[in-house]
Amino acid sequence: MTTLAPVFLSASVPDPKRHPKYYERADVTAIREAVVALARTVLPQSDLVFGGHPAISPLIARVARDLDLFKRVVIYQSEEFRDVIPKDSLAFERLVWTDKRGDRNKSLELMREQMLSEHKYRAGIFIGGMEGVEDEWKLFRTRHSNAPVYPIASTGGAALILFERERRHLDDRFAQDLSREWVYGALFRRLLDPVTQ
Repeated sequence: MTTLAPVFLSASVPDPKRHPKYYERADVTAIREAVVALARTVLPQSDLVFGGHPAISPLIARVARDLDLFKRVVIYQSEEFRDVIPKDSLAFERLVWTDKRGDRNKSLELMREQMLSEHKYRAGIFIGGMEGVEDEWKLFRTRHSNAPVYPIASTGGAALILFERERRHLDDRFAQDLSREWVYGALFRRLLDPVTQ
């Protein structure tokens, strides 16, 4: 069977110390369950690419270890965070370090540019999150305008904001599922089935 093109994941758990619009409507349990279900769905088929957020990397690592599919995970990290990244991130054999650029925001911008320009994605999945998820949405839409994008609104955070703002541009077949489906394994199988794309 041919390996499919990679899936891009943009996800984080909103921090209560940051802007309340992300945290107040976030469902942390749903975020975690969605990330695990996505990894379980994607890794047997193709690569999963993401920026190593410290709340997300351990979840992906656990699934990759359970499935013995570490080779299918591509994680991007900025040198800006080399001293503080969780040890789970270092377990990935395909860990891509990107250069520091003056300050945290510029370093993250460079990492995102590299992450989204080095692969041809079959889809972008957006789960929970804060400003970074919104930034990655914009960049993904610019660089991969023909790939479907799915903000998993039921996880809240930036994904919910994106769903509400971009609703008219989303595939009508899946819009209701994105906001109301909590059985994430079934949802991702529907969204990522090559026949539906």
